[in-house]
Amino acid sequence: MLEYQILLIEVLLILGINIFIFIYSALSVDMSITLISLSIFLIILIPFYLILEKLEILLYIDNIEENPFFKLVFFYSTLINVFIGMYLTIESIYLIAFS
Repeated sequence: MLEYQILLIEVLLILGINIFIFIYSALSVDMSITLISLSIFLIILIPFYLILEKLEILLYIDNIEENPFFKLVFFYSTLINVFIGMYLTIESIYLIAFS
């Protein structure tokens, strides 16, 4: 169970960093900050999904993949990342087009 807790803490930590990047980028309207936020988000996204995949494999091996808590974590973390990625992409396109 310690492996699950460590992986879940890593997932929540990376998700917290992504949310902080989103809030910082939303509060500033500078193009360089938005592009830096988008690049940091894309760099952090790869380890995030690797950790989620490792957690999903461990849950499958231990036959507890039907746990509703982990299903919610997988669904909402992916949903939050899609929203943040779309927002940062649209904001960077908007700032490049109208600057």
